[in-house]
Amino acid sequence: MKTNWKDEMTPKERLKAFAAGEPLDRIPCMPLVTDHAYSLAGGPMAQYYHSARLMAQAQINAFETYETDSVGSGPGLFGIAEAIGTKLTFPDDGIPYVCSPAISSYQDLAKLELINPYQSGRLPIILEALKIVQETVKERAAVGCSLGGPITTAAAVRGTDKLLRDLNRNPEMVHRLLQYVTDNALLFIDVLCDMGIKPSIAEPTASGTLISSKHFREFAKPYLKQYSDRIIQRCGSGPFVHICGDTMSILDDMVDAGATVLSLDNQIDLAEAKNKVGHRACLAGNVKPYTLWRGTPQEVLEEVKECLRKAYNNPKGFILSSGCGLSVGTPAKNVIAMMDAARQYGKWPVNPDNLA
Repeated sequence: MKTNWKDEMTPKERLKAFAAGEPLDRIPCMPLVTDHAYSLAGGPMAQYYHSARLMAQAQINAFETYETDSVGSGPGLFGIAEAIGTKLTFPDDGIPYVCSPAISSYQDLAKLELINPYQSGRLPIILEALKIVQETVKERAAVGCSLGGPITTAAAVRGTDKLLRDLNRNPEMVHRLLQYVTDNALLFIDVLCDMGIKPSIAEPTASGTLISSKHFREFAKPYLKQYSDRIIQRCGSGPFVHICGDTMSILDDMVDAGATVLSLDNQIDLAEAKNKVGHRACLAGNVKPYTLWRGTPQEVLEEVKECLRKAYNNPKGFILSSGCGLSVGTPAKNVIAMMDAARQYGKWPVNPDNLA
């Protein structure tokens, strides 16, 4: 099953024109495929996380099946923490999760050294997978890589419950931990940039569902800015940043921290986000992952039209995407329906009459 619509530009050509504000054939569309690629490929999911060849094949298969505007692989939310020493569990039918944080107390922090991206944890496997993807897609698409943000990585190193309590009880040590994980992330970011890959950032533990906007500004923003500053320095523009949940109160802070593209959870109204920060940043989102997982192709199409109605004319640009990562087991027909709708209703220049 594949799309019947034919694009006039390759993903690389489209995104280059989009970034330059030049004419393009349609709105870019980047559903957050991530770990869903492994369930799409079939077999025990755990095998994909430990084989560069299988990891690359799964992501290439998803790219070829859906014909999206993005392709890549990455350490995911916990890859940097794992390289530091956090232990993960890899289910056969689900995504990895933390089973043993790297430190039990802040005294352990002094014993930790900086990672080597070419040797630590599964990072060498991920780098090899990215090379395979690059060699396969060549001039068709730019290859990306997402890594966990500073709060998300620190939570995986310390334990989420403990870190969240420490924001109030032991802020000085939290800052020390955040700087440590940031220093490690910057090492991996440099390696990606050396490969010609622009990193993106996923920071779900900094969600407004988990921490206050005050804590975001104190603990997340300074270190997220260090990530972004390095990416801007190496790539010429800021990263694609995704934070789950209700981020309306911190959208300006995300832009201040260097995000060029704000990837918005489906809890956020795109029209409100456009009014608030659309003059400062490109917006991406936000078809509901639940609709993609449990809905019908027609329901997916209607949500695409709603997203386009609200944000196709965002001053700094709009990328059609899912509101979060695709759920494991999301039907391929629904993701293809999203891509088909992007090609039909997102054809540039967008005709708002077609979105009624």
